[in-house]
Amino acid sequence: MAVAAKSDLETLSVRDRHWIRWSAPVVLILLLEMASENMGIANFCMVFSLVAVFSLCFSDFPNPRDFRDWNRNQAFLSLTYVLGLVGFIYGANVYSNTNFIDLVLGDESRETTLWWSMIGAFLTSVVFYGSWRIGLIQGGADVKALIIVTLAFPSWSFVPDQMYPLVEEPLFRMPPSMVLFIWAASAFLVAPPIIFIQNAARGNITSSSDVKMAWHAVKRRISELKEAPISESYHSWILTEVIEKDGEIIAVDRIFPSRRISNDQDQSKQFDLLEELGLDSVWITTKHPFLVYLFLAILPMLLLGDPLSYLIR
Repeated sequence: MAVAAKSDLETLSVRDRHWIRWSAPVVLILLLEMASENMGIANFCMVFSLVAVFSLCFSDFPNPRDFRDWNRNQAFLSLTYVLGLVGFIYGANVYSNTNFIDLVLGDESRETTLWWSMIGAFLTSVVFYGSWRIGLIQGGADVKALIIVTLAFPSWSFVPDQMYPLVEEPLFRMPPSMVLFIWAASAFLVAPPIIFIQNAARGNITSSSDVKMAWHAVKRRISELKEAPISESYHSWILTEVIEKDGEIIAVDRIFPSRRISNDQDQSKQFDLLEELGLDSVWITTKHPFLVYLFLAILPMLLLGDPLSYLIR
């Protein structure tokens, strides 16, 4: 996570091979722990259901009609899907007749509790993957990180006891990877007030239009941005833009970056037009990779646990 966060912060990308390389030891450790604790065939196979969801981030489902032409990777993926399906079917046959009150209270057997936890981990992975595909979560690296965390910690039984738990014996807890997401998202709620205070202290808020921008952007002089290296401009979006409205050329401040400015040439042209309109500074927002927040969220997750457990008591 640290290496991926560093890469995302510097280049705004993480190579797929990073996640694939690290998924191998994560899956191996989880399988060994399942086998050493004798958690049953169903739970052992459920690990592959999580691997199946993770694999969709990198490759499509092999077409059964072309099975004669499958390469080694496609054959391995197909075996993964089959083993995951065995985990569902066999587990449903063995553990479906469950007293859910005992399950919530922790009075069911370890194997039964783990199987239902693995169901929750599978659904959590599907939610992360689906959110990425429909655009609710923009970063593919963020989703891959969350799913690999789900592989590492499919339930709280795989997480060390928290040093300062918010609730000693919580009645209900979200899956660990979902808790990690919640802690990371909380950082985005803290950032806007800090940015607003910084803008107020620097005197950047002089109109009602500035108020809407000051929560998520800062003002920079156009002359400074022109001289800034390309690597710096790559890590930020320009939110002040020149448009034509009712036959008049005006400058507007956008909450979200415009897709019209797609390269350095467009950006340089915008700066020239803004200066012609008499502006010497513009609003910009820095690109904050969510993966960095996910990495930082590991600490509160391990120390405090699930923040929602404090509300659900």
